[in-house]
Amino acid sequence: MKKSGLLNKIYIPLLLCGILAVSSILTSCDKKIDATLEWRMDNEKRFEEYSIKKDFKKVTIDGLNPFVYMHWIKKGEGKEYPIQTSRVLVHYECFLLAGNKSFVDGNFDQEKSLRLVLDRGKEGQSIVGVQIALQNMVVGDETEVIIPWYLAYGDKAKDSLRPYSALRYRIRLDKIIPEEELH
Repeated sequence: MKKSGLLNKIYIPLLLCGILAVSSILTSCDKKIDATLEWRMDNEKRFEEYSIKKDFKKVTIDGLNPFVYMHWIKKGEGKEYPIQTSRVLVHYECFLLAGNKSFVDGNFDQEKSLRLVLDRGKEGQSIVGVQIALQNMVVGDETEVIIPWYLAYGDKAKDSLRPYSALRYRIRLDKIIPEEELH
């Protein structure tokens, strides 16, 4: 019995020390976060920060769970909202929400509006987050829109945008183009 007790006093602490050492090695490996995962987490955190901002409203389209955060800079005089298949004229600018928050694209510095298709299958030109925002705007509205990465370009890179990039848009709805003007 004495040998066994002595063995346990020496062997068990050594075994535990070995397990802790292996555990420490594995934990340190877990701490190494992939740059893409870190970018995604930062973008999700920046998007979530808008949930407590009083001047931003959580906005969706009836019956859909995806949402964006919107803040109205200027209220328009329009009475009609674009629908999913609408074509519209807009002024916009887009910035990264995380990182250096750099300018991505836009036409606010131009006189001419951009013609945009909300969603017409292959003809669709706007990301889902912009579609949601526009369907909650009337002509003349100018808004700031916070779009999560999964309603922007998702997990794919797009031009200079990295995968998982959340975006901040400023959008002014200039006109909803009536169907009869298209023919």
